[in-house]
Amino acid sequence: MICTNNLNKNNWYVLFVLTPYEDSFCAYLKRHGVDAFSVKMENYRKDKKCIEIKSAFPGYVFVCSPLPQDDFNDRLFSLEFKKGLIKQLCYKETTALRAEEIRVFEQFLDKDHLFRMSYGHLKNGRLVIDQGPLKGYEDYITKYDKRNRLATLDLFFLDQKWMAGVTLMESDK
Repeated sequence: MICTNNLNKNNWYVLFVLTPYEDSFCAYLKRHGVDAFSVKMENYRKDKKCIEIKSAFPGYVFVCSPLPQDDFNDRLFSLEFKKGLIKQLCYKETTALRAEEIRVFEQFLDKDHLFRMSYGHLKNGRLVIDQGPLKGYEDYITKYDKRNRLATLDLFFLDQKWMAGVTLMESDK
């Protein structure tokens, strides 16, 4: 469950970990009562002709906690399992995620922190989304790679552009 429904009560922290340890580090934090997750996205695999789940931001673990920064740091660094942890991303005056970035989470991710595939069609050379999280956000799509079924969005998150899976309906291919 994304805990963005109480923006004023929770702080968001971003941990940078070695990519192979991303999921195990999240699982460890969850076992210790910490709301931690890595963002996943549905991705079309051309070689297998199917949709698979992959990390949307490899190496990033997101934590939502009511703890202030100092208390969170104490709790994080008191944990025994630190395998893969590189550093915590933070700013001087605020937690690592800005309010706009938290709203992006609310808009695009489901309850399992998954960015689902969107489905659409081409109309006059422009991509129109019929269903999925990108419906209504077509203006943010700057590029569509039809072969790999990936849309590039004009949304920056952690200083990188969002990529999203988009499949054209069969009748429009």
